[in-house]
Amino acid sequence: MGIDHRGFGKRVRSLRKQKRLTLARLSEITRRSVSLLSQIETGRVSPSFSSMRILADALRVPIAQLIGEDEKVELKDHAILRPSNRKVLTSFGGVQHQLLSRDLGPSFEFVCNELPPGTSTGKDLYTHEGMECGLLLEGELEVQVGEGVYHLRPGDSITLKSSIPHRISNLGKKRAKAVWVNSVPMIFSTR
Repeated sequence: MGIDHRGFGKRVRSLRKQKRLTLARLSEITRRSVSLLSQIETGRVSPSFSSMRILADALRVPIAQLIGEDEKVELKDHAILRPSNRKVLTSFGGVQHQLLSRDLGPSFEFVCNELPPGTSTGKDLYTHEGMECGLLLEGELEVQVGEGVYHLRPGDSITLKSSIPHRISNLGKKRAKAVWVNSVPMIFSTR
């Protein structure tokens, strides 16, 4: 259940126009070129996760609204979620964020991140509310937190304040797979 990049771009364009922003003004706010923003709006480019986050912040909406995941689902006492039924956000380079909880109701976000070799959450570091913890299952990851750079191998975990600029990169030769928990939902959040 990956996102539709044309739909993402249409929602960005629609919100930009609702907020009476020109592409040039949105370019200034996001520090992304007018050309790139135009390609995102027409669905010709799959933006990186950090670009999605920056666009959502600039338009003052949750990422979930831009990816079309803004519906609330009733939280049950318990539920099993099969891999084929997960909500999946795929960003530039094939980086995948899979929601591991059944719905968007919990006050935390439980996600499986998969990064192909040579990919990252984007060229820019990004911030958001809360704390986050990650556990690397496969491959290797480099996590930049502020000025610090941490290399994770399978079994390593990391905890960080999400308000510190950060980026996750796979500099290895194999796909990296990690389980991540954000104390404040930010990828699939409807807040």
